[in-house]
Amino acid sequence: MKKIFEFFIVLAFLNPQYSGAYSSSLSYASFQDRPKLVVLIVIDQFRADYLTRFQDLFLKAKKSNGDLGGFRFLMENSAYFPFATYDVFQNMTCPGHAMISTGSRPYRNGINLNEYYDRGLKRMVYCAEDGKFGISPSRLKTTNFSDEYKNAGLPSKVISLALKDRSAVMLGGHRADLALWMDYDQFRWSTSSYYAKKNPAWLDQANDALKKLDEVTISIDGKPVKILSKKGLSYSKGIDLTFELAEKVLASEKLGLNKQTDFLSLSLSTHDMLGHKLGLNAKEMQDLTLFEDKRLSDFLNRLKKHLGSLDQVEIFLTADHGVAPAVDYAQAAKLDSGKIDYLEIYRLVNKKLDQEFGELKNKSWIVSSKSLHFYYDTDVLESKKLKSADLNKFVKSSLKNVKGIYTVVLNDDLENHKFPIGLLGDQIQKQYLNEKSGDFIIVPDAFYMDKDDNLTTHLTGYTYDKTVPLILFGTKFKKGVYSSEALVIDLAPTINFSLGVIPPALSEGKVLPVFTNTSK
Repeated sequence: MKKIFEFFIVLAFLNPQYSGAYSSSLSYASFQDRPKLVVLIVIDQFRADYLTRFQDLFLKAKKSNGDLGGFRFLMENSAYFPFATYDVFQNMTCPGHAMISTGSRPYRNGINLNEYYDRGLKRMVYCAEDGKFGISPSRLKTTNFSDEYKNAGLPSKVISLALKDRSAVMLGGHRADLALWMDYDQFRWSTSSYYAKKNPAWLDQANDALKKLDEVTISIDGKPVKILSKKGLSYSKGIDLTFELAEKVLASEKLGLNKQTDFLSLSLSTHDMLGHKLGLNAKEMQDLTLFEDKRLSDFLNRLKKHLGSLDQVEIFLTADHGVAPAVDYAQAAKLDSGKIDYLEIYRLVNKKLDQEFGELKNKSWIVSSKSLHFYYDTDVLESKKLKSADLNKFVKSSLKNVKGIYTVVLNDDLENHKFPIGLLGDQIQKQYLNEKSGDFIIVPDAFYMDKDDNLTTHLTGYTYDKTVPLILFGTKFKKGVYSSEALVIDLAPTINFSLGVIPPALSEGKVLPVFTNTSK
């Protein structure tokens, strides 16, 4: 018995997971010293291995003239977790950005899907929609990292931006002074009255500059495409415009130049837009990543000039989710891969339920579906005096032979705390919300995905969808490549610890052990 005890004592010293050997501390003086500016950069659909695959092609960390590089500068001069993870069942944009900024998982923060079917309203509902303001964070049920800074009574300017409105809103939180996104009807930068009753002058100037691009085209696949179109912005110009606006915000709002700590968050939506179309192994995705590297370098140098140095700024970089390889690529690599056809699911489920409960006329048992979630028509259930649990008894059997389906998860089972065993069940518990989740949910096999217009997608908890980079730059953070576990929900409480304020209200993350005891 004594030898067993001694073994675990030795193990504790050798294994940081048991001993806490990765713990870190700050001097009190460093702890008190808040940065002038916090910059959060999120790259949409940026799998962790984009950085490791292309690292030899990135700009040098520092150029001969003293200018800073892009990704490599951050990778070499930060606390860098190459393979940080999300630990939820489905990874996508709105939940990802919400987890980044709040440190909480969907079952707590209320954002589990980009869109869901509202059984009361009887329509699909968007994660950032608001009946009063159009777009707002009203569906986010907790504070984020910058909200808590303001809640502490500390003065600050908080601005977030992205091409996607949901990305900007979830990063900005409830108390952002301004959240900005691209209006895809007019192709102008926009906000809602939740944030401002009228645009600041500099935003109107930015939109005036966009007018000059109204008729400008680029060649894509040999065809002229307007830059100011969804397709046009899915290439490098989308990255360029996002950084241009961030730089305009810096200068116009004088972020980081006051006694307070200011916050600037930006999300690069373009990476996701192009990734869905072409897949992560396309040459164009390499080209886009290298362009992001160059544009990040420009931004870091602009930031350095703006502040005089980077000593008073903390920069954080991560992603909202990864992505699966395209089906044709996976199959060429001898992997079992394919797409699941929703129409086949509708057909099989309707056929089975017609047999059990009588054929419907001009109706479908399933009223809506999105992101592997399927919702029954409540009017049909009421007319037949049925509950979803009555239908669910037959769903699994009707879909058991569909290729690519690993299992079917039933809402009534989840409501009764009957979760699948192992990792899958743990992931589902962290994301499931009864009022928003489907009556049944399809769990695809690895390398299978739903069939739509996209070449590939990211709706699972598999490694390729949940693994992203996490970078923390600043004088308080110990440089190095960290192999220890890091969850993306650890970022918000870590930022707030550095700022000396409490974590967001529903935060579940831990403070990452990256702090150094070296004072400036």
